[in-house]
Amino acid sequence: MKVIVSGIATEYADDGEGPVMLMLHGWKDSLHTFDPLVPALAQKFRVVRVDLPGFGATEMPPEAWKLDDYADFVSAFTGKLRLDVRVLVGHSFGGRIAIKGTARGKFAPEKLVLIASAGVAQRKTLRVSSLKVLAKVGKLATLPLPRSVKTKLRNRLYESIKSDYANAGALKDTFVNVISENLSSAAEDIKIPALLIWGSADTETTLEEGVRLSELIHGSKLELLQAAGHFVHREHPERVVKMMLAFL
Repeated sequence: MKVIVSGIATEYADDGEGPVMLMLHGWKDSLHTFDPLVPALAQKFRVVRVDLPGFGATEMPPEAWKLDDYADFVSAFTGKLRLDVRVLVGHSFGGRIAIKGTARGKFAPEKLVLIASAGVAQRKTLRVSSLKVLAKVGKLATLPLPRSVKTKLRNRLYESIKSDYANAGALKDTFVNVISENLSSAAEDIKIPALLIWGSADTETTLEEGVRLSELIHGSKLELLQAAGHFVHREHPERVVKMMLAFL
């Protein structure tokens, strides 16, 4: 389904009846990442999923956005559809939006489910890594090297930090804006019940980050799935649904 939100043609899906559950996908993903969870969840909730600007079938943002812009968009989307969101679910980048928007009062769910959510890494920050890469890439342009050689060097730099920057296309500046923000203080401001679901083998947002996020969100519960990766909800949908329904 399509709707215009803040001037952006937006794709969304709406399944089931009951209290509204809004689901936000991760970077380079779409609303369909949650497809395996919907049949069971839609038996008890009205499950609404949305393609965020720049992803799936939703138009690009008009300029380089920051995390607050995405939170404002989600707020505008819920207002447009007149959704009273009771449960907010975010995976990875979608979790960043959920944390920031909830902490700052842009939306007010009763419960929060964060799946492999990013934004509170204590190790060498992604911001520092990204800015170093960008600086190095900038210097490459001044070197008297063939274009093919420069391209290979760029790709090696991107791969060295496992960054999505190389594949971000028109969203490169948005990507840098998003990963530059540490959400530790925002997480501390969350006062509603929160469930954190993590895969022990996640290399994108590590278990260390999940533990830290659980410490920052007072009273939150961390559920761990052994040997699961970053897309734990697709690897073990039945177990994730069971955890969610028990929490809700």
